[in-house]
Amino acid sequence: MPIRRGHVAPQNTFLGIIIRKFEGQNRKFVIANARVENCAIIYCNDGFCEMTGFSRPDIMQKPCTCDFLHGDLTDKEAINQVTQAVFGSEERKVEITYYRKDGK
Repeated sequence: MPIRRGHVAPQNTFLGIIIRKFEGQNRKFVIANARVENCAIIYCNDGFCEMTGFSRPDIMQKPCTCDFLHGDLTDKEAINQVTQAVFGSEERKVEITYYRKDGK
């Protein structure tokens, strides 16, 4: 008897399409869930992990504002702009200093 696969929710299919589209383009990215508190990260690709020095389990469920990447030279105004853009669903261009897990 063949194994039958259960129903795949449309949002999961959509995420799979997004991941496949950008994964092969040498991009570093996260995907967050805007429907949960702090817009938690629900996916990060290997490139993002390599760039930041964090493992995927370290990153998952963290706020998509990436406050875990803030450091001494991360500008407070830039942090505010990123937060306003994310939670206000606005498009903004912000230059911000982020740090790797090792502090570099």
